[in-house]
Amino acid sequence: MKKLLPILCVFTFASATIVPIIAQQTREQAIAGMRKVEAKEMDPTYTTPAPFAQQLVNEALDKHPEILLIAIHAQPPGHKNLIVASNFGRIGKIGDDDDMRCIHTGKPNLEVNGPHFEDELVLLDRSGKTIGALGVVFNYKPGDDKEALEKVAIATRDEMQRRIASNAELFNSTR
Repeated sequence: MKKLLPILCVFTFASATIVPIIAQQTREQAIAGMRKVEAKEMDPTYTTPAPFAQQLVNEALDKHPEILLIAIHAQPPGHKNLIVASNFGRIGKIGDDDDMRCIHTGKPNLEVNGPHFEDELVLLDRSGKTIGALGVVFNYKPGDDKEALEKVAIATRDEMQRRIASNAELFNSTR
């Protein structure tokens, strides 16, 4: 079923103007609106969140209520790069071209996608070694300060980086 954006009709004496209302979503609404992933996008042998990575995700959400969705992409031993922790499931979703480009180049993917601003940035360990990517999604409406949202994503990534000794640590029990 196709979702319709609510509209606001503003009437003047000469004409009616239709102005779209961009509603700010809750985390639950954002999750419910996500597309379904296909089986071929998933690693069926990786289904449980990485314990320490999931702890980092949960702490980031507690600290930054403006973040709607967040995911850590990393490479567990014996697997391809995939989602190892998130607040929306999809654990085991294999990294796509955008994910891998970010990881290989170190350059962020910044995108407005409907009512969301998405920032995917390289995830580093404490020593500065690339270990994956961090996807961070915010509510967005035209005129919002993208640079301010990007700064929150960078700060979140940097907070995680200070706590990650290595890629292997993401898969250890929480501390």
